[in-house]
Amino acid sequence: MSKTIRKRDKWHFLRLGAQWDRAAVPIYEAAARGKCVPLLKTLLTSNCTNECLYCSFRKGRKCPRTTWEPRKLAKITMHLWKQGKIRGLFLTSSVAKDPDAVTEKQLEVLRYLRTSGYTGYIHLRLMPGTSRHLIKEAVELSDRLGLNLEAPNKAFFSELCPDKGSYRQDILKRLQWLLNEVQNTKRKREKPRFGFAKSGVDTQIIVGAVNDNDWQLLQVTEWLYKKLKLKRVYYSGFEPIPQTPLENRPPCPPHREYRLYQASFLIRDYGFTTENLAKITDENGNLPNIDPKLALAKANHHMFPIDLNTAKLEEILKIPRIGPATARKILRLRREKKIRFSHDLTPILGASLTRKITPYIEVKDRRLSDFKQETMHAKMLKINKEAFN
Repeated sequence: MSKTIRKRDKWHFLRLGAQWDRAAVPIYEAAARGKCVPLLKTLLTSNCTNECLYCSFRKGRKCPRTTWEPRKLAKITMHLWKQGKIRGLFLTSSVAKDPDAVTEKQLEVLRYLRTSGYTGYIHLRLMPGTSRHLIKEAVELSDRLGLNLEAPNKAFFSELCPDKGSYRQDILKRLQWLLNEVQNTKRKREKPRFGFAKSGVDTQIIVGAVNDNDWQLLQVTEWLYKKLKLKRVYYSGFEPIPQTPLENRPPCPPHREYRLYQASFLIRDYGFTTENLAKITDENGNLPNIDPKLALAKANHHMFPIDLNTAKLEEILKIPRIGPATARKILRLRREKKIRFSHDLTPILGASLTRKITPYIEVKDRRLSDFKQETMHAKMLKINKEAFN
């Protein structure tokens, strides 16, 4: 099953209302910490004044156009939340008029919900060019906010979104305002029950709609995580849409989006840098279609094996298949006893994971493990050769 199909499987629709007043409500099963969280995910309006080259709702394209009445959307959200059908609202929009007019309508939905007793999750996508006073209110009402970057640099943004505004002024500056307001909020309030951007700020970048490469995308990702402290960078693989200027452009391969996510988590959670990742990109600046952490281990074989008894946390995180939580388990274990054999790790890692990381760690039975793997590999080659003959 392709990654694209799995994406679509996350959507389903509920139909609500009386006989003459029905609404189709889009429900999205978002992934959060290994769980599926149902969200009402919708545009406030699909009417748009922009001509973004990739978008199905671009101004010049013939397609159905709909708009939620803010009070009705809020009431439906409240109804579904009370019934337990959803855990939250993800609200974005096309730009039907000027950015402030659209944002004001979005905030009307949020105000009604919060004043009606809604304490559920709200994820709001802000419009490029939104005024600061509206951004400030959006931070107070929302649990998470985002502003789409769309492209890794000004040139690609201008190519994709020719009339969406200035990359520097309407996107980057507003993103900085948003982050500043979140910081101001944190200083004023402690542990709010809801709202006040307690779940942070994110953004989205389109992959493959222009001649970008993974190196460019990861450079801006590192800046967003390390300098601006964003919570998440989302990648949206380009898919051609009929009756748009890019309808004949090939879609972004699903594996490219997947490998970018893996690499971005290495930057965000594991202490890797784009300089590290540059060692595994090809001549076009793209990642190989394998786990980037495994590719880095192969490209830096001189770093292994690692002595778990003396290694720092960032060194342990270089081991393939070891994440932050597992690395901390290893640190706790070595405070209790010295790790001499691979089976010392089995109680905390399990037999399967221990076996997989043994080639990368310094233990007394590692050489025996390597010998067994080499013997098995030689046997498989012999079997394949005999079958071929």
